Amino acid sequence: MAILIKNPEVERKARELALRHGQSITAALDDALNRALAEAPPRRRPTAQEIEAATQRMWDKAGVRPPFPPVTKEEWDEINEIPGLEDDD
Repeated sequence: MAILIKNPEVERKARELALRHGQSITAALDDALNRALAEAPPRRRPTAQEIEAATQRMWDKAGVRPPFPPVTKEEWDEINEIPGLEDDD
């Protein structure tokens, strides 16, 4: 597996880190990434209540209120039509 580093300054830093630690670039980056991940707080997934609250805020800003009228498949397809995309039916 490979990673392509396109930024010359980042590549220089990776090589310098490996040289200073007497390691391969892979080992130096592995150690550095392990340290960074240990320090970084894990990302928390939003709760259902947080998602519902965000949805309500969006509806409030858009000025819409549920319940929304039902939409048929034909109406949905028309609203979400992608020009040039043909149905395989």
